Amino acid sequence: MRQIVFPVALLLAGALPGQAFDAQSQAVLDRMKAGKLVHIDDVAALMIGAERWCYREQDGNCAWSDIYLSVEGTDATYEISNPWSEEVDIAFVDRGELRDDRYICEIGFDWIPSVRGYTRSDGNAIEGRALENLRQEIRSQVTVEDNDDCFDYVYRSADAETQVVTLLQRQYIDGETDPANDTEVKLYFDKDAAEALGWYW
Repeated sequence: MRQIVFPVALLLAGALPGQAFDAQSQAVLDRMKAGKLVHIDDVAALMIGAERWCYREQDGNCAWSDIYLSVEGTDATYEISNPWSEEVDIAFVDRGELRDDRYICEIGFDWIPSVRGYTRSDGNAIEGRALENLRQEIRSQVTVEDNDDCFDYVYRSADAETQVVTLLQRQYIDGETDPANDTEVKLYFDKDAAEALGWYW
């Protein structure tokens, strides 16, 4: 697999005049074709370029979302946010591995110690013993060590006006994929629009 290195100037640059996306992401989009598999190097560029990845969006809310924090070589670090219950949203930092020029794969990283919680009614942070109890509740229901699924992406479209790229995520369990598990994901490049997204239960 090719090592992925992004020049700092490209990662930090905003959109150039006449472009809706940053230069690195625009270069990737210029060579994409609808319905075609996206090379993992290009996926990585979009990971860094987008403000938030929103999965199964409904009316401005996501089933869950990712913010990619870094991509270094084959290692990706990202923050996932999603509802844990009708009362609580959680966010946590997970890690994955880029493989075979195609996939990002789970590596069984223990993300539970990084969990933060928020009450869905008012967005207030859950702290102290209540947060520790939440982490223990998650630990009792989730086995992170067994997480080893892989994912690839098919390009669908890009909207320059709204700065949204749409991909299809395909999940591979033990090397096999089931179209029933395919998930549409929208990549938001506009910071304000990304921050306005919520999550539905």
